[in-house]
Amino acid sequence: MKKTIIVFAIVAAICLLTWQFVQSEHHEQPAADVAEMETQVILAEFRWNGEHHQISLAALNAAIAELPVYRQQNYESRADKAEYLEEMIEEQLKILRAADEGFDTLPEHLKKLEDYTHQLMVEKLTEAEVDAKIAYTDEELMAHYKANLSDYVEQAKVRATCITLDDEDLANETLDTIIAGKDIVESAKALAEAGKLANGPGTNRDEPGNTFLFSKAASAQWEEFINAAFAQEIGEITDTVFETEVGDETFYLIFRKEEHHPERQKDFAEVKDDIQREVERQKKRVRINEWVEEISARGKLQTFPENIPEPPEPEEAESEASEQ
Repeated sequence: MKKTIIVFAIVAAICLLTWQFVQSEHHEQPAADVAEMETQVILAEFRWNGEHHQISLAALNAAIAELPVYRQQNYESRADKAEYLEEMIEEQLKILRAADEGFDTLPEHLKKLEDYTHQLMVEKLTEAEVDAKIAYTDEELMAHYKANLSDYVEQAKVRATCITLDDEDLANETLDTIIAGKDIVESAKALAEAGKLANGPGTNRDEPGNTFLFSKAASAQWEEFINAAFAQEIGEITDTVFETEVGDETFYLIFRKEEHHPERQKDFAEVKDDIQREVERQKKRVRINEWVEEISARGKLQTFPENIPEPPEPEEAESEASEQ
């Protein structure tokens, strides 16, 4: 049957403009009254199979409000809202057309809908039976902190200025200029501008030579460099080119230790949020186990795992397949 569609869409733009005027005239109206007025502002209407459909300003605003915040910001102006209105109209028409084809009653769709409904039901029940029943005090958080101090230690870190090269001659020439008085930072910048730095410690576009802070566990590949940098004194620079192998490649490094931050115990205030999440996880795990026991007891659960048959041996399975 031919469908008659009458869409008064951007009449919508006029309606939105009119509504802005209405809002300015009623800016002191209670929220409930404003919401009621929005339902009376019709932005689009159409007929499908003889049934009348409308989209009000209230429906448009409600649909936009359901979007993630970052997307809501894209629909603040009248023109943007008119654009989203067109998307709403297209979506509703597609849904109605799909229903005409019976796609709303396809068994596989209904099964997915049932599965998703069950998932939402369990999530809601879990919120009530687990999340809502979890409680803890600051004293419990502090007790967890004291019992697990080793989990809240910041490892020692160092920072160096490092020049990484894959040309031994260039590395020796560079070290000679640094020993002669050129600053290692300036040398790193010059080599970076010339495109001669190899891919390794200190090679970065914004601050050539700066390794930034790193711990001993930063990289297994560069372990030799890391250990050497940790062993240096602050301000100490390599007096010979430091040669190291990474995989099948050989690199030549020149570096100066700039900072050393020793291992330290993090304060409770620093890690309180982490502790809170961990304590919540632990309590939820306990509560879930209790809850499962409760509903199992209520349902007088019995299990018979011994009734699960053993899988057939490979030869037996092949024989059964050949007989078929």
